[in-house]
Amino acid sequence: MSFPITQTRKCFCRIPAGRILRPFCGILFLLSGSVAASSAAETGQSTEALAEIPLERLLEVSVISASRKSQTLSDVSSAVFVINQDDIRRSGATTIPDLLRMVPGVQVASVDGKSWAVSIRGFNGTFANKLLVMVDGRTVYTPLYGGVYWDVQDTPLDSIERIEVIRGSGGTMWGANAVNGVINIITKNTHDTKGGQLTGLIGSRERGTVSAQYGSEIGDSTSYRLYVKHADRGDTHATTGTAADSLQITRGGFRIDSNPVDSLHLTMQGDMYSGTGHTTTTTATFIPPFTNNTTQASDLFGADILSRLDWIQSESSKFSLQFYYDRTGRDESFIKEDRDTVDIDLQHNVRLVKNHEITWGAGYRFVHDHSDGTEGIFLLNPNSRSENLVNLFAQDEITLLPDTLRLVIGTKLEHNDFTGWELQPSARVLWTPYKGYSVWTAVTRSVRTPSRADQDSRITVAAVPPTPPFSPLPSVVVLLGNRELKSESLLAYELGFRADLSDTLSLDISSFYNQYHDIIDTKPGTPFNEGGTLNVIPYNSANMHSYDSCGGEISLQWQPREWWKIKGGYAYIRFYGDSVEDSQAAKGTPLHQATLRSMLALGRNVDLDLWARYVDANRYSVFNSMVLIPAYVTLDARLAWRPMAGVELSLVGQNLLEKRHPEAVSDITSVKHEIERTVYGKVSWAF
Repeated sequence: MSFPITQTRKCFCRIPAGRILRPFCGILFLLSGSVAASSAAETGQSTEALAEIPLERLLEVSVISASRKSQTLSDVSSAVFVINQDDIRRSGATTIPDLLRMVPGVQVASVDGKSWAVSIRGFNGTFANKLLVMVDGRTVYTPLYGGVYWDVQDTPLDSIERIEVIRGSGGTMWGANAVNGVINIITKNTHDTKGGQLTGLIGSRERGTVSAQYGSEIGDSTSYRLYVKHADRGDTHATTGTAADSLQITRGGFRIDSNPVDSLHLTMQGDMYSGTGHTTTTTATFIPPFTNNTTQASDLFGADILSRLDWIQSESSKFSLQFYYDRTGRDESFIKEDRDTVDIDLQHNVRLVKNHEITWGAGYRFVHDHSDGTEGIFLLNPNSRSENLVNLFAQDEITLLPDTLRLVIGTKLEHNDFTGWELQPSARVLWTPYKGYSVWTAVTRSVRTPSRADQDSRITVAAVPPTPPFSPLPSVVVLLGNRELKSESLLAYELGFRADLSDTLSLDISSFYNQYHDIIDTKPGTPFNEGGTLNVIPYNSANMHSYDSCGGEISLQWQPREWWKIKGGYAYIRFYGDSVEDSQAAKGTPLHQATLRSMLALGRNVDLDLWARYVDANRYSVFNSMVLIPAYVTLDARLAWRPMAGVELSLVGQNLLEKRHPEAVSDITSVKHEIERTVYGKVSWAF
């Protein structure tokens, strides 16, 4: 499927929401409504006998990631979506990327059994690099390419309190690489997880996942939690021949929360994981068909420890000091990477007079890696490198009219070893004309600094055998890094509206217009001879492109009955610019996406949850060929029963409407995988 490209920079966004959402409404209302009606009729239940689903008031939801302080959505001038623990439990999802599918404006595609392409507002793919992901404030992206290894982000879902998703630039608060958004995975305070919990699930692809956690107190002011989890996920269907993509990983960890005095809160936590994943890599050869697919087991290891001290100095002043160390190791078919990260961050929230609330701070990060590549596939020169990152940030929230109008201005000043000093300012306005209604607008600038691969890599992507008399020597096509690269930049304009329209209906709308500059790509260089036996056809990394994009997202929540809740979302995005159809910008980014979830209490001990999704078709280039990902509609269903206190049995079916479908194509292999219909059963016991 191809889309016309305009020759101007004007953006006209037409959103056919009714056409896309109408089939979902029909599916959910027919299935949920008929089941609820028949259940009540057959059993003679009154509505009082049904379990009450908690009512959520949108503007009362608390977040911390937007401005690095606790505030309700009524005070936030950003596009924010919160996945709470109830959403997590009732989704039926078993991985964090699958959970993110419910967020409008987030592109999620399963590449194979252990790899995902995840981005916000475009630029998706295996190596998506314009999204900052954190776990309790600890960044988990890799400086190797600026993205996330999603296969090892497997925090036990029962331990997660909420996932905050910021759509749009977060550079002022969180720095480089928070270009298109921020995802912050926040785990539960140990004071809320006392006791034990055992969970196990098994199914058609989930070959066996078990987890256990236990929490208790140490004295009157300190509590802790321990956990261990093992996941074993099988291969997916490969349309281009047998290719292993299974994942087996075991992790464990702890968290301690202490309040020695009312004004101090100390958190210490740590995790460690080890596992094996299987990956098929496509390499270049000099014999037909000039590529070779090799499947190899990848050894995965990681460990981290984090401590954070919050000191409430007074009602108007709070200090936070955070330190963490992270060790990552991956031994894959084309590279063996070992990386150490040390990070320290100081923050101060202070109210000056009555209309200025200032958040300021500073941070330092040291990263050292040793990355041994494979000759003829992927190399880094040098194979070991250290990086230093220093930052200062400040933001002032100014109350212009009490309870009605606020101005938020701020900037982050950051120095890195690649491009030097970078400035990321922002200005935001929040208007609350009536209680329960808010309108916000923002202008922000953010940057993505070049990654290690952008600067130092040599990647062989194709081989050409000798063709006498034109070329008596074999040739290789290689992608070469460039130490002279500048940072990519984004200038973003946003406008949003959110409201609790009634006691049962909430609405959140956001729109954006983005201007990207100096986007890194490769361009042909001058061929040269190497060692007298090989011709090299180089493609050099360079700041080449400028793109514009526009779009919007809608999310709604409706609770027509105490025992029935509906949540839906829709997102539209379109890119403009030269050759945008074949670019990294539009890659993996469908024009339209929609999601609709129904959460129904059939009785006090029985839940029925349905989740329908629509993803538009997408077309992009991989391995010098065009790939078409067809549009698809899918449905997940979850039926849960609680036979006794603390015990829940559930049966989950995923992708029920078709046998299988493709969602993305890998950037490192020509093997194509499809996501299959799966079923699993789950047992959970809390004691």
